[in-house]
Amino acid sequence: MNLLINLFDTKKQILKNLLYIFMLLCLATPGQAQRFNSVVFQKLPQDLQLYPRDEKSEATVPISGIVEAAGWNYIAVQITRNNAPFKYLRANLTYQAGVGKFATETKIKAELAGYDFAVYVVKGSDSVLVVTRKDVVSGDVYVLSGQSNSTGFFTEKDTTRFCRTFGKITENLNTSAYNPADTLWAFSNQHEFRNGVGTMGFEIQKQLMQKSGIPNCLINAGFHWSSAFDHAKRNENNPADLNTGYGRMLYRIQKGGLSDAVKAYIFRQGETEAYHEGGNWQGNFDLLRKHLKEDFANLARMYVYQIDIIYFASPVGAEIRDYQRRLPEIYPDVTSLATVGTAEFDGLHYGREGNRQNGFELSRIMLKDFYNAADTSNILSPSLQKVFFKNEEKKQLVLVFDEGQSLVYPEPYRTTSGVTLQMKDFFYLDWESGKVASGKAEGNRVLLELTSPQNAGVINYLPMYVPEGGPYFPFMGPYIKNSKGMRAMTFYNVPIGTALATPALTAEKEGDAKVKLSWKTLPGANQYVLERKYPDQQTFTSVASLDSAITQFVDQPEPADTITYRLKAVGKISESADFAYANIALPIVLGIEKEPGALFSVYPNPAIRNQKVQVKFNKPVSGKLSVINLGGQSILETQVTNEREVSIGLPVFQEGVHVIRLRSGEQEWSKKILVR
Repeated sequence: MNLLINLFDTKKQILKNLLYIFMLLCLATPGQAQRFNSVVFQKLPQDLQLYPRDEKSEATVPISGIVEAAGWNYIAVQITRNNAPFKYLRANLTYQAGVGKFATETKIKAELAGYDFAVYVVKGSDSVLVVTRKDVVSGDVYVLSGQSNSTGFFTEKDTTRFCRTFGKITENLNTSAYNPADTLWAFSNQHEFRNGVGTMGFEIQKQLMQKSGIPNCLINAGFHWSSAFDHAKRNENNPADLNTGYGRMLYRIQKGGLSDAVKAYIFRQGETEAYHEGGNWQGNFDLLRKHLKEDFANLARMYVYQIDIIYFASPVGAEIRDYQRRLPEIYPDVTSLATVGTAEFDGLHYGREGNRQNGFELSRIMLKDFYNAADTSNILSPSLQKVFFKNEEKKQLVLVFDEGQSLVYPEPYRTTSGVTLQMKDFFYLDWESGKVASGKAEGNRVLLELTSPQNAGVINYLPMYVPEGGPYFPFMGPYIKNSKGMRAMTFYNVPIGTALATPALTAEKEGDAKVKLSWKTLPGANQYVLERKYPDQQTFTSVASLDSAITQFVDQPEPADTITYRLKAVGKISESADFAYANIALPIVLGIEKEPGALFSVYPNPAIRNQKVQVKFNKPVSGKLSVINLGGQSILETQVTNEREVSIGLPVFQEGVHVIRLRSGEQEWSKKILVR
């Protein structure tokens, strides 16, 4: 009887051990488990893998699994950074039923450095190399998609170490079903087709990497001959369906462990609909955006290229372009940019330099959005906000583009066929050309002089299409641009309004340091825009955008001999043709002026940032010299010992009024200084 009981207990223990081993092996899931002899890894970096960085600009690299052979003590991991020793990890093996379990991890920085891993099993003084992994990095993740202009036909050969991609481009220009086994990391364009990100995609990657110092991964999910419907086609029962373009994209991102890391989605598509091989671009884009938001929890931005002027004789292309122009008004997370005027345009596609140009132009916007780049002025494509007749005579039209644009009206353009084209002939009032006599740019406005009084209700900019073989096919100019060469987006059927009246603006002092500005309400105004300019400034800067019910505003500007304010009323489809102006003096008592009992003077005053100022005492003094901002915070302190003169640097000062204070014993003296 006891023999039977012992036999039963033995079998029970064997079953428990087998169950434990099975559970451990299940942890190393079939899609992710990697076996090297008796070592099975549940988590292990791949060669060239990019781990998404976190808010501290670093990533966690986990290494875990089981050892099926008994007798080993621990797992050792040697890590090098750019081939120099970085870190040594040790993970003890915990055995049960003859199987040892291990887990460890390390942090790596998001930087232009590659990390190598060598994993050993160790028994006493003996160790055996199990596996190595090379050039692992941390960085950011982006997705690019669309039709042929998003891919550049996957012919780009340029590559670099810190631009990565994951998975493969499928046959027939990425339209064939995906092989689920294609789950390796690679340098972007390592093989120009299989690992392709395209010329435009690689230029985006390269610019972001070089200027931010952070590696990145870009998945180019574009596929040829596709419509917006094709891109929005998501199998609800199997979102990562390898037979759909959306599913192939999602599969690559999920297998790369990147679903929660995609920062931006770049979309370049619409030509298919423009030549009537697809429809409802607007509705399908909305559906695509909803799918992306569902599958990529941290998607922050979408970038959409406005399609170019193609050859197909239809207004649909112009309608799609105008909707793409207006996307930022509809979806606050979308930025649109123009492609008209891109180099090497053949009427539908672009050469390598044109694709590089568009990649560079988008990279500046992404550097602003994700890397706090300082280069932010005029990097967006000018986008029309409203159009209106300047006055009741209706012989002038005012085109208002987005704030901050510095527009350039073009000279006549000569085509390669010898035809000279004038910008005035590419404005269409009620779909007719020839009604504009001339034009000029002023800041963010274009003023059009008309040939005669007009009663047009809508305006278009640039042709709906350009016939193939015509005198100016493909269309390469003329076009409006800004000071950085960004071309204005085309627009179609934009309503023409009538200018609002110019408000009357008054300015008066309120106390010693404030200015009260007043005006009266105007019919048709939705808001008022108030701006300010100091004597040493060339342009006005925004002070406030105020609701139409507000008729007063109190400003606290920097002191100056003359401050100029200006105000305009803004409505839904028009605004004031001219600004209202008001000047006021708000002088400061400077440190160089003579004051009874003054102990020191400060010069130069006003001063500029990064300039040294001299504090000159009328006798040798000792004490603590401080610089205090208007918020009462001390931003610089230094001890003075029997000094007649002290030099102070201003590199950390913000612009505005500051106070220089000397405290000696129980006494205190102060002077104001204005920093420009």
